[in-house]
Amino acid sequence: MYAKLATTILVCVLLTACSDPKDAKLPADISKWSDNTHLAESVKKLTDEDKKLFLGYAARRAMASAFGGSQAVADTTLGDALKTQKAWLDEKAAEAVKQKALAEQVKQQQLQSLKEMNATLTASLLELKLNPKDYANKRYSDYFSLSVAFKNNTAEPLSGIKGTVVLKDIFGDVIKRISLSDDNQIDPGQNYIYSGTMDYNQFQASDKKLASANVSKMQFDWEPDTYVFVSGKKQVMPR
Repeated sequence: MYAKLATTILVCVLLTACSDPKDAKLPADISKWSDNTHLAESVKKLTDEDKKLFLGYAARRAMASAFGGSQAVADTTLGDALKTQKAWLDEKAAEAVKQKALAEQVKQQQLQSLKEMNATLTASLLELKLNPKDYANKRYSDYFSLSVAFKNNTAEPLSGIKGTVVLKDIFGDVIKRISLSDDNQIDPGQNYIYSGTMDYNQFQASDKKLASANVSKMQFDWEPDTYVFVSGKKQVMPR
């Protein structure tokens, strides 16, 4: 009798010891997970990798619950939770690969377009200066005057250009970005000088820095956006 009882106890102990922790049922109420002793013991038996998976799953469920999602889970085991989290991570990784590939594709398109557009048009800063207010010409505040030379390097006339003038200090730090568009025709091989003005804002840090900058040491960049040819053809930088 005692031998039979001992055997029964031993079998129960062995069955308990060999039971798969992934078979443990998750409490239906997410808020009860942290206080559930059986769940805690089951999680302790998981590998380090599976523990990370479960912690990630629990964190996502808790976050969803905090933002109005359900606090209840269906008839779910610890193993189900691990599979769900693994599938979610795999999906995120696949999406990250797609995003990286797209970013690289766009980058290559931008580099190719930039190369083509730089070959089309050459830009150079001719003048930048701060002028005092001129009441006679209805300029009631100080203002900048800007002159940029453009050369059409192609065999086709351009009917419009659009881009951004980027002014940098001697260290290459951007001082000011100025949008520029012009619809004057630039014939093949010809130069065109754009002249424009913009108000000086004494409360804007970029304007104050630009006003005090040494123009002879300033770096100039032209970022093309869109070139329109008389023929209707366009060159556009991908965004």
